[in-house]
Amino acid sequence: MKRYQIVAIVIIVAIVIGSVGIYMLFLPPPAPNVIIMGTTDSVESSLDIAQSYDYFGWNTINSLSEGLVGIDPGSEAGPDDIIPGLAESWASSAGGTIWDFVLRQGVTFDGTRPFNASVVKYTFDRNCNLTGVGLAEPDGPQLNMGYADIIDNVTIIDEYNVRFYLRIPFAPFLQLMACTASFMIDPVKAPMDELVPYAEGDPENSHPGALGPFILESWTRVGGSDEEMRLVANPHYWDAASGIPKTPTIILRFYASDSALALAMTSGEIDIAYRQLTAQQINTFRTNPDVRVWEGIGAQIQYLCFQQNIYPYNETPIRQAITAALNRSHVCETVFLGDFDPLYSMVPAGMAYHKPSFEQWGDANYTATVDLLDPYGYNATHPLVVELYYENSGHYPQSAEQAAVYKSDLEASGVITVNLHGLEWATYRTQRNAGTMPVFIYGWYPDYIDPDNYLFLPFASWLNLGYNETYPAGGVAQYNLWVDGRSATTSSARETAYHDLQDLQADECSVIPLWQSGTIAVTKLTIHGVILDISVLWRHWLLYIGPPATTGP
Repeated sequence: MKRYQIVAIVIIVAIVIGSVGIYMLFLPPPAPNVIIMGTTDSVESSLDIAQSYDYFGWNTINSLSEGLVGIDPGSEAGPDDIIPGLAESWASSAGGTIWDFVLRQGVTFDGTRPFNASVVKYTFDRNCNLTGVGLAEPDGPQLNMGYADIIDNVTIIDEYNVRFYLRIPFAPFLQLMACTASFMIDPVKAPMDELVPYAEGDPENSHPGALGPFILESWTRVGGSDEEMRLVANPHYWDAASGIPKTPTIILRFYASDSALALAMTSGEIDIAYRQLTAQQINTFRTNPDVRVWEGIGAQIQYLCFQQNIYPYNETPIRQAITAALNRSHVCETVFLGDFDPLYSMVPAGMAYHKPSFEQWGDANYTATVDLLDPYGYNATHPLVVELYYENSGHYPQSAEQAAVYKSDLEASGVITVNLHGLEWATYRTQRNAGTMPVFIYGWYPDYIDPDNYLFLPFASWLNLGYNETYPAGGVAQYNLWVDGRSATTSSARETAYHDLQDLQADECSVIPLWQSGTIAVTKLTIHGVILDISVLWRHWLLYIGPPATTGP
């Protein structure tokens, strides 16, 4: 090759490289202001605070709205861990039956319309009354959590002062105010007598929330299934000056299975995987140097429910027999590989007033099972046939695997046969409401962090178990002890009531605690700001992208 040809080639290569370099200068940089989170969870019904009562729905509302107070991130969510939100300060009087809140001034919905005491009153009047009046199926958190039993009325003192009159001295009132069901709504978007449903192509009018760190820019559903949400920073957020949210755009992507979610995380398609990876997948990620596995305390529990309008589950010894045959350690070790812990109370271990009363039945106590079933004619030749239902759509972790273990353990008694029935979540919830599932598995994430929010579950109206505060006698006794505990004005009085209640629940076996989970998320090394505490809140507004981590969280 001649010298001028070589020179020409060198010049051409230089031009190409230079052009590429110039082109690269004009390429959009990596997206440091966007975080993509993947999940198998979804919105159960809507993002209307008067209707939404599911984990994912609530955590989305937490980004779009705000309450009068909040919970200090990383804390134990006790009375001393309540922090200001849309209220700057508060005080109680009249033996804890009056609560006054001083509201922040200068907070607006859209830069013009002010937040004030009228908005607080409208929010509680609308949400608490709408759930129980005028609906074909009265439902919603305020109804199911008994707001009307706690709050008598909300009164406007002046533009920025509002007063709550309570029916009882309610010990965890501030925790109740910090929970999503107490978050503010925009009166312009939220009719007093109608729920706000999903509206295709109109994300901002698909929910009534307001004043939170994010705005819902897009929400895509196909065939009723969530596909993607996009949250963008609210320019009018009251705390925007302090850099909240820390990342201006959060994209939420929904996956049909845990395997699809794990693949998306492994391939780098998403920055965060949260709910519901399997224990095996999490263990694999623990050995992957390119990701972080975040682990925290969890207040989530799962429990077994009996439909006591269906024979023989109205018979206490039958429920006791099944309780004795369960083996909580087995499911925790085999399905969850030790990440979850056996639970022997409806109150999570580590929470105030926890008492492991269900330990009286042991695990795999087949002698007790045989003895309890024998008077009813159930034995090895005539076993009790249990129709056990579980959800199979990713709402709870590894539900099918759990159910298989429960079937194995119950049948190991030699006097029980189990038939399994898996249903997707929407159908599962419908069947729950209809009272058609004889025995089924359910989970609970706390509305507010206090034993009060767990100990009512055996007689929760929305579980529809035929066991409530008016029938049978055990339900009446449980309800009375629960009221004693929640209205007690001293810690010792609460402890006495709650310990007695846990003992009674272990005797009655209306619902059976199974396990308590930790909280786990997997992220890229560059993701920071994840806080997994006992509140079980997922705080999108604290997430940010930073230098790759070289050690664990």
